[in-house]
Amino acid sequence: MKVLISGHNGFIGKHLRRQITLKKQGIQFTYLSKSDFKSLKLLENKISPNDIIYHLAGVNRDINEDEVFKKNNEINQALHSTLDKVNFKGKLIFTSSIQEEHNTLYGKSKKDARLRFQKQSERLGYEFFGLILPNVFGPFCKPNYNSFIATFSKMIVDGKSPQIIDDKLIDLIYVSDLTNELTEIITSSNKFNIDNYVKKIKVSDTLDKLLNFHEEYFDNGNIPIFNSEFDVSLFNTYRSYINLKEFFPKTHKLNSDDRGDFSEIVRAGSKGQVSYSTTKTSMIRGGHFHTRKIERFSVISGKAKIILREILSNEKIEFILDGKIPSYVDMPIWYTHNIQNIDKSDLVTIFWVNEHYDPDDSDTFMEKV
Repeated sequence: MKVLISGHNGFIGKHLRRQITLKKQGIQFTYLSKSDFKSLKLLENKISPNDIIYHLAGVNRDINEDEVFKKNNEINQALHSTLDKVNFKGKLIFTSSIQEEHNTLYGKSKKDARLRFQKQSERLGYEFFGLILPNVFGPFCKPNYNSFIATFSKMIVDGKSPQIIDDKLIDLIYVSDLTNELTEIITSSNKFNIDNYVKKIKVSDTLDKLLNFHEEYFDNGNIPIFNSEFDVSLFNTYRSYINLKEFFPKTHKLNSDDRGDFSEIVRAGSKGQVSYSTTKTSMIRGGHFHTRKIERFSVISGKAKIILREILSNEKIEFILDGKIPSYVDMPIWYTHNIQNIDKSDLVTIFWVNEHYDPDDSDTFMEKV
């Protein structure tokens, strides 16, 4: 089975690639690049009649709206013509935008394309999924572009104060909820209702949550109160904008007297689970990643090396922690990680995670760092 993705290096595209790799085995990826859309021959060479195509690519910024409209039309018309040429019978998933409802040329280009693909699918007999997406948010989204949450989060982390221009009610969908459903289309023909995943919230209420996260986590090292899955998703989005290399490791505050030392490991406003491990010299634990869990590694005795690597990236981030100065590193989602004892004595590590372990839904996926 071959899956083709346009816009594969974009925000949704990268998350989709992670989800498909995680949940669907044996999938062969082919990417449709900008240069492919400039040549029908290149598109014809890549697209086969029974493929599954995720068409995420589009242009929403340019020198003016006319250029946005023109370039989107060119991209969509090239794909439309190629599907006719190969007599396409597979599945086409096309992502449009709520901008369809607004008086913008970008929205018009998306709506025109969606309706053309819909008519073509009825004529050629392929399955078409035309999705009108609300505001999509999640980790690693580019600030100052499409997501106000990405922009606000980056500004807050950088010590700036976001300003609200229009405090309206916004429809939001978390990128993992979206890509989970997009992934299931590979093996299912069921249409999914985006409204089931939409969170309606005012811009000001979202900003209040982000500011609270920042005060509790960034300033005080605490895990905030989470009243819903949306809060956890929003927090994981916020913390993805923290510069890991500069922020970690964080030292625990030691309270020392004649009796010895005392320190808090974590102060959490929500449920969690605490575990500890001893690790022999040179031994390594971990080699996995999480997609939703918030996890803290605290080294309280011995010496450790912690390595992180974002999924789809080759860059590794390394931290050295010494139990003589107890400290911690929080594991970001979608980063595979491990911890190694680099001392002669046993390494003692305390682990805190924000949810109780469930063997049927552990959110733990093996991946070499």
